[in-house]
Amino acid sequence: MSRALKEPDCDVKQLFDSLWDEEIAYGLANASMSNQQAKSVFFTREIRHYLRDFPYRELLALHSDVKNNAKADELRNLGNYMFHPRVKRYIEAVKYYNESITYSEKGSEQRALAYGNRSLICLELRQYEDCLKNIRLARDSNYPERLAEKLKKREKDAKLALEKASKKVPKGPSRRTHEQAERQLKLSYGAHENMPQVAKCLQLQRNDQFGRHVVTNHRLNVGDVVMIDKPFVTVLDDLLRYVRCAYCYEEKIFTLIPCEGCTLAMYCSEQCLSKAYQQYHRYECAIIRDMWRISGDVPVVAIRAIALAVAAFDHDVQALKEHLNGLNEAGINAFSMDWKAATPKDIYDAVYVLTTNQQLRRRKDLAFTIFFATIVHQLVLERTELGSICAVDTNTTKLLFDLILRHLQIAKCNRQWLCFMDYKMEQSLNDSEGYATGCFPLIGMMNHSCAPNVKRITLRDGRCAIVVIRPIAGGGQLFDNYERHHLKNDLEDRQTVLLNMFNFRCGCEACMNDYPTLEELPHRGIPFENMLHGYMIHKELESHDVKKAIKYMSVLGACLKKKANKYPEFELCHSQVQFERCFLILYSYTSKLPKFWKYCNP
Repeated sequence: MSRALKEPDCDVKQLFDSLWDEEIAYGLANASMSNQQAKSVFFTREIRHYLRDFPYRELLALHSDVKNNAKADELRNLGNYMFHPRVKRYIEAVKYYNESITYSEKGSEQRALAYGNRSLICLELRQYEDCLKNIRLARDSNYPERLAEKLKKREKDAKLALEKASKKVPKGPSRRTHEQAERQLKLSYGAHENMPQVAKCLQLQRNDQFGRHVVTNHRLNVGDVVMIDKPFVTVLDDLLRYVRCAYCYEEKIFTLIPCEGCTLAMYCSEQCLSKAYQQYHRYECAIIRDMWRISGDVPVVAIRAIALAVAAFDHDVQALKEHLNGLNEAGINAFSMDWKAATPKDIYDAVYVLTTNQQLRRRKDLAFTIFFATIVHQLVLERTELGSICAVDTNTTKLLFDLILRHLQIAKCNRQWLCFMDYKMEQSLNDSEGYATGCFPLIGMMNHSCAPNVKRITLRDGRCAIVVIRPIAGGGQLFDNYERHHLKNDLEDRQTVLLNMFNFRCGCEACMNDYPTLEELPHRGIPFENMLHGYMIHKELESHDVKKAIKYMSVLGACLKKKANKYPEFELCHSQVQFERCFLILYSYTSKLPKFWKYCNP
């Protein structure tokens, strides 16, 4: 996932694979172990011993994240190129300026110049308030006196334009604000007494075949909203870190400010920066760039979950250790918990017991996870304040390793996309894109199907709604989709990815019957007028018009109910895709950046 931060160095998986073939597999091959727990203990001891003298830091290019004014200059120059009148790629220019700001030292000329350049783009894009904010930031960062007159003129122009614009803007809330308030998604049925975010008809069950899973005690219809869950931990996608606030995820590309301890995190305000630091960033700041670079979002999600757990216990690691030592994991049931009175400690318990699939992991996969956990553990001890806490107690050191190993596996099995609607210029339509990954305590209880009967819809506030997209009979199980759907991915791809990522061989209806992708579904026998109507709806929804989405949602929903037993016929599957799009148009966040493209050359 970490495309933006990848460097030419090998990542941790590549390093492990080479060592496995050359060194580790041979040493572990003769080990006699009766169960998975024994394997885990053995692997941990042997890998820790092996890494003691192995130069993994050099091979993975692990190093402390420090400010670098020379790098800031280089990035600002790239921004200047994008801003040039012959290029005019303003949004790309701002991204470079933002990255330059993260690399620059506090109070340096490099940072002041980047703020100043950002203010100029804001003026070009008629973001006058943001222009003035950047001018203030530039001055606070010791903007050079030789350029002060340019900044003063820019400030005057922005104030004058803002004054003119304010006379044209009507007072009071906008119509769009009222429309959004009216479109707040709610449960379609009454909620559990102590679980207001889940419909009362849903129950958590457990058996040997499915493990923990969610069922309904009465029939659910297409369009029913049965759960609205809030993630315990989220991590902003690395491609958006110079576009969105790393804490609240607001799209604030023109006014982001940097963390002073790393070159990655940016925030929309001092308040968000402070909250992030207090809740989790203090424990990840020194290692987050390396984690993203060598392995993507999984270790970041894992470390952040641990940091949030420590914060939930008032940053008392000893109290967290005592709590987990006395925790009855089998007694934790997120569906019987009193969510109205739930504390962060209670919610963490529900996340702590999410599946790790450790018992299903093959020998090499388990060894790799321990190999990686050992590296992460050592970096946390060396670079973060958790190291000094653990230094006085070997049991606390072991707890930290156990938590890292556990949450790496939880993150791998349970992380899910939070999505927004992003404009695809080459396709002239808005489409769903991930902006963050997160772990949900309740949604995480649902099993996978390549032909799911529910759809996750990310709401504007970061919560996630579960919407029924295929009728579910009373007693039936709710099936989510782990990003591998038969309409997009063929059988071989689904089976391979699901086995590698989640350690199970999928036996859902789509895999058992080898359902085709949407492109491969046969069109023969479908009346021409039906095909024409379906493609007309598709084109209409490309405009991302709210009224059209409301209109077609009922039409598409009726089709999905009426023809449910014909799944996976093309007409039905195509209607399902458009039905989901209607929900996204109505309830998901939509990027504001495309409105600035009219000022830019293609």
